[in-house]
Amino acid sequence: MGSQQEVRGLLSLPPEIRDQIYTIILHPSNNRTSLPDEYANYDYRDALALFRLNRQIYYEARDIFRTLNVFLRIESPWSEAEQHVNLIGHVPILMRGARATRFREHSLQVTIETPAAGDPENGTHHFVMLADDLPAFTRAWFYWNLSHPGLNQWLRLGLFLRDPYAPDWDEKHVRRDIQRRVLLPFGDVKGLREFSLGGDPKPQPKIAAELRALQAVEPQSPEKCLSECIRLKSEGNELLQKGEVRAALEVYNRAWEAIHIVVKGRQRHVHAEAFFARDLVDEPFAGKNGQLERMNLRLQLVANTCLAYMKLSDWHELQFWGMRTIQLMRQATGANQRHIPPEDEALLGFPSAAQVGKIYFRTARAFQELGDRAEARRLVRVAQIYLPHDETVRKTLASLALKLG
Repeated sequence: MGSQQEVRGLLSLPPEIRDQIYTIILHPSNNRTSLPDEYANYDYRDALALFRLNRQIYYEARDIFRTLNVFLRIESPWSEAEQHVNLIGHVPILMRGARATRFREHSLQVTIETPAAGDPENGTHHFVMLADDLPAFTRAWFYWNLSHPGLNQWLRLGLFLRDPYAPDWDEKHVRRDIQRRVLLPFGDVKGLREFSLGGDPKPQPKIAAELRALQAVEPQSPEKCLSECIRLKSEGNELLQKGEVRAALEVYNRAWEAIHIVVKGRQRHVHAEAFFARDLVDEPFAGKNGQLERMNLRLQLVANTCLAYMKLSDWHELQFWGMRTIQLMRQATGANQRHIPPEDEALLGFPSAAQVGKIYFRTARAFQELGDRAEARRLVRVAQIYLPHDETVRKTLASLALKLG
């Protein structure tokens, strides 16, 4: 709580300067705490102390706060919905449970229902989020529908625009830019059984039409997703060859996202398995299996990502991402539970076997640099099965064997 002298000092400033100060203090980005793996939460407790300084500051700061912080309240029949959007979508949840149910300062009410299932046995569940995080929410919904084809055909979505601050007797108003912020991201939600759009005030007709046009756009086909991934992978490879390693990693992340795999820190969320589980018809993939082509690209991207971290000498990241794939490979052979001969661990019939060999070899380099020569040698022995003619692999194995005695 500021002293009276500090309050008088603040009020002595020109109004436009005070507004700038309020904006800095109350902006969502300045009250957002970043957590590992690109998670986040919000804590406004220190910022909202501004409201307690005096009456004039309260009203001035309140108007700025309401302009900067636009809220949505989500109503769903599933108690796990908020957990899904938080963990998978990386969407910070401001309120949940009874507090969210009582909340009335939201500019959009989002109601999700399952008409064919009747009323939910456990009632409806509410949570509150910021409009800043809405694109991540609707994108998570987009991926969920691709992972469970036909899901949206069972759902009814209702969007109700509202002016949370006008008194009941006054005309309601929601600015055009806010309407666009809270409505257009729902263009990612396609193929719904029912969709309603209303409000008090009603959404502007042009924005409503733009939203419906976005919802009508079909997701890109698996073939186009795979082609875009290949294009981005090639772009990343060119950057890597030029020594622009960090830029290459950013492009590789975009390549992952092109095939609906989202990388957040050390988390990799794999979506749309069912979407790619089909025989492809468009060139250059005609007659091929979508899942198999996607798997080939995944292995190439892992191998290239490992190479990038090797160029950066970032051995911990190389070890993490390399072993993430190797552990999955070892599950297929039982090598996670016990040591088996390298000939049995190597799956030579696996798609992109050469890329798998590169992953093993580059990951071995990380173990070697981090001082675990025994695991490095084990990995290199498997890499040699995959890459029998690679002279660098042969020399590395010989070097490790000599040092182990």
